[in-house]
Amino acid sequence: MAKENTSEAPKRVSTGIAGLDALLQGGFLPGRSYLVTGDAGTGKTTTCVQYLKSGLEQGEKAVYVTVDERPAEILQAAESLGWDLQQYVQEKSFAILDASPYFSGRAAAGDKGVDLQKIVSDLATYAKKLEATRLVIDPVTPLILSGDSPTRVQEHARTLIHLLQSNLSTTNLITSHLPPRANHNLTNGIEEFLAAGVLILRVIQDSERPVRTLSVKKMRGTAIEPSEYAFSIVKEHGIFILPQDKKSIPIAVEEPGFQGLEFFQLPKE
Repeated sequence: MAKENTSEAPKRVSTGIAGLDALLQGGFLPGRSYLVTGDAGTGKTTTCVQYLKSGLEQGEKAVYVTVDERPAEILQAAESLGWDLQQYVQEKSFAILDASPYFSGRAAAGDKGVDLQKIVSDLATYAKKLEATRLVIDPVTPLILSGDSPTRVQEHARTLIHLLQSNLSTTNLITSHLPPRANHNLTNGIEEFLAAGVLILRVIQDSERPVRTLSVKKMRGTAIEPSEYAFSIVKEHGIFILPQDKKSIPIAVEEPGFQGLEFFQLPKE
């Protein structure tokens, strides 16, 4: 009698985005690193915040590494969508880590490049202590760009992803800038051999108004038909994928005033 195969596919990690989980057969594969790329204003940070919020609401713990923005601005971006993430910070289930001290150290050392090994080691120590299952790095670009050639940039990117995969057990979402002239973008190509999946966000002009779109360039372990999907960003709900026969609906989101914040920093060198 043939032995029954009891192996099961790993439970997927929800993206938190309405309509996207269905396209990805339930979400991301656990323990992998995924890239969200797009021009400024396309919704990369919203995608990241929504991904972490989904886990926090399910009782998971999460870490957001901010590179360009202040931690306060991340919470303000969430608040502008009607999401109160400050409560999770206070509960010590959500940490916003400020990576700027590493760049201050780099400037003092004569711009010799950031120490990726130290950054990931510190991050892994913190994430394990917190017992985090979800991680965001937004954006990854400053960590791997230092005026070097595209080949060196890809080496830095490969090192970073390898360190994340070998030092952490989190499911990671990282962002990169994708300007209109993508052929001149030094981060172009990272997704070809590093990330387990790539989401590309764009704003395109149709006959009536600008439309936000999302396309899945690749997704390892997931059969998906290449296509570009329109999406909207709506207060309280965030990003949601629109049916193929509908267009984006522009909805204004108010920017709230600053509120008090307690946040954590990665330790300085």
